[in-house]
Amino acid sequence: VVEAITRVLGGLNRYPDPTNANLRQALAHRFGVPAERIAIGNGSCDILLATGEALLEPGAELVYGWPSFSVYPQLEAASGATGIRVPLNDRHEHDLDAMAAEITAATRLVIVCNPNNPTSTAVPLADIRAFIAKVPRHVAVLLDEAYCEFSLLEDPDASVELLATHPNLVLLRTFSKIYGLSGLRVGYALCGDERFAAALAQVRQPFF
Repeated sequence: VVEAITRVLGGLNRYPDPTNANLRQALAHRFGVPAERIAIGNGSCDILLATGEALLEPGAELVYGWPSFSVYPQLEAASGATGIRVPLNDRHEHDLDAMAAEITAATRLVIVCNPNNPTSTAVPLADIRAFIAKVPRHVAVLLDEAYCEFSLLEDPDASVELLATHPNLVLLRTFSKIYGLSGLRVGYALCGDERFAAALAQVRQPFF
């Protein structure tokens, strides 16, 4: 990575490609997801905040497990939406049944952090699949997989197959954790529908 950065230092006078075409194509090749269904952000936090700006507003609801990633409450604070925090179960795991029960006509977004930060617990993909099947198609499900490569439950890439049958699903990942590139601030979202990636592009800064 250091060598690759060194090779391009001479071009720092130029603005970066706002479409992130090269990275999106590389990720498309890696995961088998079309490039138009991949969003890039200034870390996964940037994508999270853009998701809130694109989907949430006063009167809308956001459902997520708690305790979990500290950025989630910022989505409701920035948008004026109502955050529904669902307590983890007695094993410190996401209580997916309880989360499903909180979904209403006002729900726009559900976030599942798997593995969860900060409890480090994870739920099996079969449970995630069953949960998504219960969620109405008009509700976006964001599966925050920032730590998925550390999970020993199953293949970290196994969740990618869910995108083919769930257009309302988004898998959020980052180069900060397993790749040790926190300072570069690169996150990405694999989307079940290109309209989600397009919605993020409409509200995000053009250069990052």
